Amino acid sequence: MSNKALVTVQILDALGNPIPKIHYQVRNQKTDQHVVKGITNSKGCFYEIQRDKGTVLDVYVKNLFDDGMKKVKSFTLSKDRMLVKVISPKLLIDLKTLENNGKQGGYKRKTHIVQKGDTLTSIAQKYQTTVRALDVLNNLENKNKISIGQIIKLPVNTPATGNKSSQDKKPQPIKKQPEKTKSQKSAPPKHDEKKANQSSESKLDDYKNKALEKLNEWYEDGKKALTEAVKIEMKEDRSQDGGTPKSDTSNLCKSSPQCISSGQSELIREINIRLAGFGGALPTDKFTPLTEACIKQFQRDYMGVPETGKICGSLLLALDKFYTEYPVAGFMAKASCKCGKCSGYGNNRKGVTSGSNVANEYPGIHRSLIWILKSLNFYLKNEFKSSGLEVAYIESGYRCIENNKQHKRTSVNHMGLALDIHIKKDGVRTKELLDMEFIRKNIMEIKMGASEQRQTDKIYLEPKVFNNGGSGATTWVHYDVTRFSQPYFNDLFFKKSVAELNGGPLVELVKKINLVSILSCSGVLTATSNNLKTSDKTIDELVVELGNAIASGEGSYEAWNAGAPEGKRVKYGKMNDLPGTITGKTINQLLLASKNYSWQDNRRRFATGKYQTIPSTLDAARKRMNLTGDELYDANMQERVFKEHLLRGRTEIYNLIHSGSSTVEKAMIDASREWASIALPKGSKNKFGVISDGSVGYHQSGTNRANSHSTAKVKEIFEKIKAYHSSK
Repeated sequence: MSNKALVTVQILDALGNPIPKIHYQVRNQKTDQHVVKGITNSKGCFYEIQRDKGTVLDVYVKNLFDDGMKKVKSFTLSKDRMLVKVISPKLLIDLKTLENNGKQGGYKRKTHIVQKGDTLTSIAQKYQTTVRALDVLNNLENKNKISIGQIIKLPVNTPATGNKSSQDKKPQPIKKQPEKTKSQKSAPPKHDEKKANQSSESKLDDYKNKALEKLNEWYEDGKKALTEAVKIEMKEDRSQDGGTPKSDTSNLCKSSPQCISSGQSELIREINIRLAGFGGALPTDKFTPLTEACIKQFQRDYMGVPETGKICGSLLLALDKFYTEYPVAGFMAKASCKCGKCSGYGNNRKGVTSGSNVANEYPGIHRSLIWILKSLNFYLKNEFKSSGLEVAYIESGYRCIENNKQHKRTSVNHMGLALDIHIKKDGVRTKELLDMEFIRKNIMEIKMGASEQRQTDKIYLEPKVFNNGGSGATTWVHYDVTRFSQPYFNDLFFKKSVAELNGGPLVELVKKINLVSILSCSGVLTATSNNLKTSDKTIDELVVELGNAIASGEGSYEAWNAGAPEGKRVKYGKMNDLPGTITGKTINQLLLASKNYSWQDNRRRFATGKYQTIPSTLDAARKRMNLTGDELYDANMQERVFKEHLLRGRTEIYNLIHSGSSTVEKAMIDASREWASIALPKGSKNKFGVISDGSVGYHQSGTNRANSHSTAKVKEIFEKIKAYHSSK
């Protein structure tokens, strides 16, 4: 790992807007030597600085009315790459929120009167500002609730839009009052109290006018700077060893030949798929203007860094982080078809007539749909968190031709091209039309470019009412990709398992296609090695894959069985029951359901959830994790139990994952002891003394049988984990 840190500093006003043309200095706190100085660009950024980690830097900006420099920030370099934001003095807020009316010192605010259908997001977009700026400026109690007729104050540097409530006069520089000539000078004032007060007030007014003149001057400069191209430069500071900064080097993300801003490749296609929910990227392998726009939106909304619109190492790592932070496994219980006559994703029949439509059973769910769902989850948990809304689960995923016949439907979009999702509000399922409309209008239309009109290469949203007057999606949200162009219906875009729908880590993909040099700006590559050095996130990714592989032979989050005595067949159980069957119960409720009923009672819950935890295991997890038992055994808790108890309780698996000190064979034996669906390695004895031929499980009996598919998948992932540690 490099001992150098690379930092970008950005100057912002209190509304979060960048401030251009601010004079700054950065000094080494220990030596007080200048590291760099200059003027911020149109994004409020200045030179990137590269220096040793642990160094403390001080940031100074120029005072408002004199040439002095004021210290505004100190920070320690601690990471390979950092973005430090400095909030400017409060006085600069007035520069953004006042407009000169042509008279000295006279300013008035621009406003917007809320109309029917307006949201704070739509108003912000209309005037090219931000929701945060409007929220802070108007001191709103709830930024998601504004009323018709309400007056919204606007920042001054918003463009004219034709709204009559907005003051659209162009700001004019404040003119100074002409100085008096000698002949106009009055006699020296008498020193009475009244005139002294008047003199003080006059000086104060003069000071205010000068301040406003200065602010107006800065405002005009700032407006001009908005048209500048972003230009961030990097310097390496050598003041620690008595040297001087080296010559300027262009920012890696702006001019490095490794960064991608054109062309055609598998990597570009994968990024386009993953950005479907950040501006509506299409799954093409070409770098298009839409690709650039979606990258910028992801950099702005998720990464919080200056926008480049290019594919670089930092972008890839951020997408990999996003991949794990917003999982979809907990939403997928009803994603597959439940007709009982297909594989769960149709039988690959094409061109079958269904009413007036032609049905094509695609071999899975379109990957863009899943990444749109991830993005919706992200926006609801962050920018729109105050709404209290969140994704509950997929209510309707794949519906094959046989499913349509069973329910007398003729629609064909749910054969891999559409999802219906249910929504929760404050933790409870909501059916309110206003909540569905909020998601459609504020997130999916604005953030994802979706439309209730069927437009080519746009995400389609089912409206609340169809054009023919029929009722639409009133208590759920339906979106689909039926209007994507034909090339985007290639079988490669359709997958069945969560792991395949997600796709693998991008850092692994660039290794596969021999493009590791692109990671040079992310801190993933060492300066002296050409080998890929992945972060611990890669292990986290493999653990997620391991859990999904085990679950492929065990069950879903809603799976359960009533158990059975050794040698008996399990009488009751479901691999994928209705939502809430398991995830809606507490740990204590499940333990009681096992204790109070016999194996011949369908109310008994013996092995439960994705990892089929039995009562003794679940109770041990409760104790180890210091739980009360009143926690819901939902998707998040099941994953916690898997990572914090099941994996930790198996020494060989734990050692393999965390240090690579165990072997794949020993880890497989541990896995077979924990999960009946995993077979023992060839030559190992099970608990009944039977020697495995590679297909026999540790618990193999008339009650339990190993699953060859999940066994092979688990072994493959253990081998990847071993290889990861061997390469370090």
